[in-house]
Amino acid sequence: MDTRTQLGRRIRDLRKKRGLTQERLAEAASVDVKYLGSIERGKENPTIGTLEKLAVTLSVTVQQVLDCEHEVTGKRVLQRRITQALHDCDERELQIILRLVHSIKD
Repeated sequence: MDTRTQLGRRIRDLRKKRGLTQERLAEAASVDVKYLGSIERGKENPTIGTLEKLAVTLSVTVQQVLDCEHEVTGKRVLQRRITQALHDCDERELQIILRLVHSIKD
């Protein structure tokens, strides 16, 4: 998969994770909705300015937008991603996750 496609998927994943439609993200980031759609499909190269606007609107850093590591597999990558995901959990969520892990491992 080429870099543009990976970046487009990353932006789409971040948008969906936040429950935004393309229209709402485009409007909030002051980006044309057709341009955003082309970015998400890997057809357009977003400018740094566009990446900055999307990142701010998605409440992430540009570095997080560019981090396409979520497309990569491997034990070390998966462990790092799990650790990052756990960092944002509250105590109740962590207890649920621990029970799930124990049920899988048993």
